[in-house]
Amino acid sequence: MIPQDVHFFRRERYIGGMLNSTVVSRINVTPELMILRVRPDAGVPQFLPGQYVALGLLGSAPRYEGAEEEVEAPAPDKVIKRAYSIGSSPDERDFLEFYIAVVPSGVLTSRLAVLKEGDRLFCQPKVTGTFTLDGVPEHKNLVLVSTGTGLAPFMSMVRTSATLLGARAITVVHGVRYPQDFAYAEELGTLENTSKGFAYLPIASRAPEGWPGRRGRIQKLFEEGVLSLDPDSDHVFLCGNPAMIDELEADLTNSGFVVHSKKTPGNLHIEKYW
Repeated sequence: MIPQDVHFFRRERYIGGMLNSTVVSRINVTPELMILRVRPDAGVPQFLPGQYVALGLLGSAPRYEGAEEEVEAPAPDKVIKRAYSIGSSPDERDFLEFYIAVVPSGVLTSRLAVLKEGDRLFCQPKVTGTFTLDGVPEHKNLVLVSTGTGLAPFMSMVRTSATLLGARAITVVHGVRYPQDFAYAEELGTLENTSKGFAYLPIASRAPEGWPGRRGRIQKLFEEGVLSLDPDSDHVFLCGNPAMIDELEADLTNSGFVVHSKKTPGNLHIEKYW
């Protein structure tokens, strides 16, 4: 008979082996938004801007104080996994960056919210996803439209030097509820000031009166002609709120854009975040 303590140590070693990455940095944007930088033990894998991996924590991991009660608590030794777009460039070889919204009822994000520098978590070794610039001609303009943390794959794209090369114009549109939710405003503003043909259009739907920036939904930019698109010269990427995507998809396909797929290459690329 194998002693009980041997079973315990084997189990602890097995569970510890599931956690294959370390948090190297955490930036709190707001109480509901954070930027998490993670270093996999095996090193940063090769990937294309726009792809994603799964992050995970054990069901026994603590949740943040104030999180909503779980309908059904996960098994303590089960790794809870969810997919997140990579926000860092493939040129960054020290860590993977993730832009995460903390959901009070979320099974995983309520646990990720507790993580601090040095903590361990699971990061899927395999990177996947087709929401990339692969196949987009270098002379075609890019219009990258996102809400909330849907900005993450676009940050990976514009942080990659190859994306900014050539004569194409690049426009990043980011819609949020409140001005404090613009996590990457300074970085994108600097790119607008220093990169020819680069434009950054932030818009907040619930900005207070007197706020000097753009107010309203992303769709307002299209309705008022701030964004004028041409299916012959532009490739549009949509990522974030499904309601925004559904509305713009209908409008853009009526204007001559074609939804991209493997079977039918097009100039309208879609990634719904939930």
